Amino acid sequence: FEMIGYDVRGHGKSSTGTRTELTIDRLARDALAVLDACGIARAHLCGLSLGGMTAMRIAKEWPDRVLKVALCNTAPYMPSRESWQARMSQVTTQGVASIVEAVLGRWFTPEFHAAEPARVDRIRQMLLTASPQGYAACCAAIRDMDQREAIKSITTTTLVIGGTRDPGTPPADAELIANSIAGAKLVMLEAAHLSNIERAAEFTAALLEFLGAEK
Repeated sequence: FEMIGYDVRGHGKSSTGTRTELTIDRLARDALAVLDACGIARAHLCGLSLGGMTAMRIAKEWPDRVLKVALCNTAPYMPSRESWQARMSQVTTQGVASIVEAVLGRWFTPEFHAAEPARVDRIRQMLLTASPQGYAACCAAIRDMDQREAIKSITTTTLVIGGTRDPGTPPADAELIANSIAGAKLVMLEAAHLSNIERAAEFTAALLEFLGAEK
């Protein structure tokens, strides 16, 4: 498979533009704009966390652009609004560094932290490069999102990957997505939030098997 990855607004080398708050719809349109710029009419989508939320939106609203979709360590709804607002305020006033260790505690199990400190540090450095305004803008998209009803009409062939020890988007969220989309396949890995890193081999095997299947 040929893979295209991109930096979501406010992260990596992507700016937020003039927007101080984003929506899942805006992020979905961004992803489609990347495909358009690459001259790709239809593609498999694989999104983790916010990427999964973005992929849900695309599969619901623009199914003609999607071959298959993998929704990984994600959720269609993440309350409460107040908790997201508090995180936005903290990041914009104290910087991304003020939340990094708490975030890493949710993203990896204690065992992975102990066994793979260099790999954890790589993600730490990635987070530290995020723009506070960009991070907060993406938090706003999650704060305002509720796709619980919308995903019930997704007809795209779907794989759901969850982490059995994911405190951010716990197993119940993965089960909700799989039960809401007709024919969706659910795979649970012994991992926290970044299962694609913590259980890389199993994650990649599940994804390749899914994409290679006829249906």
